[in-house]
Amino acid sequence: MSGVHRTVAGIRASTRSFVREPFTVVLLLVLPALSIQIYGVSMGQFPEIGFFQTTASLETTGRITGAVFATGALAGVLGLFQMISARRADHRLATCGFRGVELVAARFTTVAVASAVVGVVATVSLAVLVDESVGAPIAAFSGLALAGAIYGLLGIVVGSVLSRELEGSLVLVILADVDNVFASGLFGIEESITQLSPLAHPHAIVTEAVVDGTLATEHLLPATGHLSLFALLAVGAYTYQIESGGDA
Repeated sequence: MSGVHRTVAGIRASTRSFVREPFTVVLLLVLPALSIQIYGVSMGQFPEIGFFQTTASLETTGRITGAVFATGALAGVLGLFQMISARRADHRLATCGFRGVELVAARFTTVAVASAVVGVVATVSLAVLVDESVGAPIAAFSGLALAGAIYGLLGIVVGSVLSRELEGSLVLVILADVDNVFASGLFGIEESITQLSPLAHPHAIVTEAVVDGTLATEHLLPATGHLSLFALLAVGAYTYQIESGGDA
C-alpha cells in the first residue's frame, strides 16, 4: 500500500469513527443554531445604554458570538476525540509500518475537514437566524473555519494531557466560552490583551463579514499566526503520544 493510500485509509477510518456516532452528528447539526439563538436572544435583552462596545446591535453581536463559540467548541471536542483515539492505536499503526507523516496527515486532515464542516453549518445557521442578511458569507465562513481549525488543534493539545472525554470536553467548552468573552469586544478590555485571545481575530472577521459585508484582511495574518502556533503545539503533542505509545 502506497503512502497516499495509507493516508487516505487513515482519514476514512477517522471520519467513520465520527460519522457512525448519531449523537455526534446531531450535535453538529443542532448546536450551532441553538447556540446562535441562545446567545442572540440573551444578549438582545440587555438595554442599549452605551456600556457595551459593539459595532452591531447586541442581538446581532450575540448571534455572531454564538456562532464562533459553537464552531470553536465543537471543533475542539472533535480534535480532542482524535487525540484520544490516537493513543496506542496510532502507535500500533506506526509499529505496523505506517510512517509518522502519514499518521499526522490523516489525523490533521480529519480535524481540518471537521472544522470546515462545522464552519459551513454555523455559517448557514447564522445566515438564517441573524436579523440582517450576511453581506459576505464566504468571509464569514473563513472566520468560522479559522476558529474551528484553531480549536481543533487546541483539542489535540488538550487531549494529549487529559485522556478522558468528559474532562477534556468540559475544559474546551469553558476555554471557548471565556475566550469568546474576550473576543466579542463587548467590554472595554485593553486591545493588547484581547489580541492574545485565539478567537479574537476570527470573531472580528465574522463580525465585519456580517455587519459590513467585507473581509477583514488585517485580521487574517494574526489569525493565521495563532493557527500556526497551535499547529506546532499539536504536532509536538501528537508526536509525543506516538513515540510514547499513548502514555500521557
